[in-house]
Amino acid sequence: MIDKTLIEKKLRNIELLLKELKSVKIDSFEEFKENVIVKRFIERNLELAIEQMVDICKHFISGLDLEEPETYADCFDIISKGGVIAKKSTSIFKSMVRFRNILIHAYNGIDDSITYGIFNKHLEDFRKFINQIKDYLKKE
Repeated sequence: MIDKTLIEKKLRNIELLLKELKSVKIDSFEEFKENVIVKRFIERNLELAIEQMVDICKHFISGLDLEEPETYADCFDIISKGGVIAKKSTSIFKSMVRFRNILIHAYNGIDDSITYGIFNKHLEDFRKFINQIKDYLKKE
């Protein structure tokens, strides 16, 4: 069974993290690289937002009794097969999880240009996820 209240709460958490991210004013990549406090704030908010996505994904897998994922990235393929999100979006969401893993485990360091690129150009990917989940919940 899907706990809509729980999912809606997690979606609101993502929206709050996005609002905080959008409040950051960084004018250039150089400024981003030099401002360690802002850089870590952005990294952490991205990490937390992606973790909320994974939590939502895992909740759907459990609630809809779908197959168990081997990795967090697999979660998105599984809920796509279950009709929760669009198949065309799964590669974006899986990339987000891979980025989260890099942030958490700092494999060979964190490439600031990737973080800056996500911050500058890909925050709307979170909105895609939010909208698809909300659309699914409306149908249920």
